[in-house]
Amino acid sequence: MTGTSRTRHTHLRTAAATATALLLTTSATGCATEDERCGPAPSSRYRAADLHGAWTSLKGGRLKLSDLGGKLGQTFVTLDWPKNTTLDQTVNNAPLEGGLSGKGNWSLSTDHTTLTLTFDRLDADLERSTIHTLRTGEEKNHPVLYTRVGDPKECHVLTLTRQGD
Repeated sequence: MTGTSRTRHTHLRTAAATATALLLTTSATGCATEDERCGPAPSSRYRAADLHGAWTSLKGGRLKLSDLGGKLGQTFVTLDWPKNTTLDQTVNNAPLEGGLSGKGNWSLSTDHTTLTLTFDRLDADLERSTIHTLRTGEEKNHPVLYTRVGDPKECHVLTLTRQGD
């Protein structure tokens, strides 16, 4: 009778381990929920000096971050930057129609998690509809800049990688 009891417990442990593994696998794939990460792994280890350089998105948007020092400080230039935060402008396969070319100053938050772009001379419509903040993250031991776009219930992310990384 003791052998039967151990066999039952072994089956129960195996079933519990299988169910746990299945649950973990299911939560790591598919659509992101509130408890799951959407986009690159967030990172706070990168400082402003680590972010200088030319960045590109899959859609062709470009961002160049520089530090000119003095009164000019940290500056940026964009080419084909999304004019709005719709999915077509950021992550879908639709061609980017005349993205924003602009310039201004940028800053990194004190906790090193958010990069803010302050454009020079944008009209009110562009000011409201242009991406101004990017999160700092990491993929394959390299920094990335990203932001979620579109429906918050979906996981659509605009990701920029630095050229040469």
